[in-house]
Amino acid sequence: MPIEPVTQLTQPSSEQLPSVSTQPIELRYRAGFTALAFLLALSPIWFCWSILAAFSLAAQAWANISTGVSGSEITIASILFYLLLVFLGCVAVSVCADTKLIVSKESLRLPWQYLFDSKFCIARSWTTLIEVEFAFNDRVSLLERMHPQRMILHFADGAKVTLLLNGLSKADLKEFILAVQAYALQAKFKPALNTLDLNLGAIGPRQSVHASFTQMWEEELENRFGSTIFVPLEPGQVIDYQSTGGSRSLKIEGQLSFGGLSAVYLVSRPEASAAEQSRLYVLKEAVMPLSTDDALKAKALEMFERESMLLSALNHDRIARVLDYFVSAGRNYILLEHIEGVDLRCFIAEQGAQPPAVVVRWLLEAAKILQFLHGQNPPIIHRDVTPDNLVLARDGCLSLIDFGAANALLGTATGTLVGKQSYIAPEQFRGKAGLSSDIYSLGATIYFSVTGIEPEPLTELRAGKVVALPSGLDQLIFDCTRQDVSERIKTADELIDRVHKL
Repeated sequence: MPIEPVTQLTQPSSEQLPSVSTQPIELRYRAGFTALAFLLALSPIWFCWSILAAFSLAAQAWANISTGVSGSEITIASILFYLLLVFLGCVAVSVCADTKLIVSKESLRLPWQYLFDSKFCIARSWTTLIEVEFAFNDRVSLLERMHPQRMILHFADGAKVTLLLNGLSKADLKEFILAVQAYALQAKFKPALNTLDLNLGAIGPRQSVHASFTQMWEEELENRFGSTIFVPLEPGQVIDYQSTGGSRSLKIEGQLSFGGLSAVYLVSRPEASAAEQSRLYVLKEAVMPLSTDDALKAKALEMFERESMLLSALNHDRIARVLDYFVSAGRNYILLEHIEGVDLRCFIAEQGAQPPAVVVRWLLEAAKILQFLHGQNPPIIHRDVTPDNLVLARDGCLSLIDFGAANALLGTATGTLVGKQSYIAPEQFRGKAGLSSDIYSLGATIYFSVTGIEPEPLTELRAGKVVALPSGLDQLIFDCTRQDVSERIKTADELIDRVHKL
């Protein structure tokens, strides 16, 4: 029976938390549009009427000046008043339409609409933020006491700024929380994050009652871990652990992502030699729920250790090496080689869909990586071949960067399927992944690369209906994503042969 060391991430890739950047980041806050809507509704009146009045008075003033009639000064003053009215109206609309929360390493810049709440200081240093309070509606049931609706920022000078949580997208809310934890170390969350359900998997309008099966399935997968958010480690924190080579330590340099019951960090080795201290590594963290059954927890830990040991023995130029695995303070970790580059999701987001010739080269490179994994004894089913886990390294070739033994730990401990739904094969969804499940995921990844569109889950994909493609490539993507395993391309060898015939 194939050993399946890699499972899925706790959140779909599109929900992963963006990394904290040293460059300013714009977050969009879209809850305060009531004043803007009112101003826009009145704009035909105050704008058009003021312009008409100004021009009428200007004509009257010109006529008075031409004929020598006195009183032109009063008329000109009225013209200036109406023009000032237009200017103030435009400023008011501009202030109400400002939706930018600008986050940088040094400060937080609030939208102009919070000028009074912030005591006339919308650019706030992180050192002045003392508390982030999550508040609930006055009439809220006991069942909703874990679901706050507002976030109140308390500053040292007494300023209080209230943000509605549904005014921030899921990704922006995660980005903001991450920035507070990274830059405002003195700030406290009230109540603590691990006592709340911020509903990060479903912020925004509620799902329509007419949602399709696929939408309901996606929502279910997103919300399985919605109420189990844990507090990740902070930059600068050091983890000490015992390895086969003795005592080791890792320093957290930054958070790459977190959500649900897992987190990913960029780390360094403080005890390394001066020549190696600048080298970075990737550390994956997983925390099992406290409610997990002891027998199930023991089984999960046994699988975690066995699969981590198997992965650490792999040696391939295009696969990030598993360097170590350990348990510290009740949290489970895997240390991975850090490969510099940009993952396909970010690359496509910045550069757009790629031409068929480029995508075919990527397909061949990824297929050869799968050929290596599937050729192990026993075969290794990756189960997470997605645009997030395929990186364009500095030499322009693809590398596979992520193994999910830490996430397999969560799946086993909770008995819950977790994964990036757009890339999961039907049999993997049913808990019966095979070698061709990786072929399905790779086919969906290639579809994304050539169209720039997220694949529809549990669907036989036809990229040729979206973009102009050679018929052979379109058919190949279709054959990779067949719902019936018997009709799908079954092995990496077969896939490579098909690619060479394109």
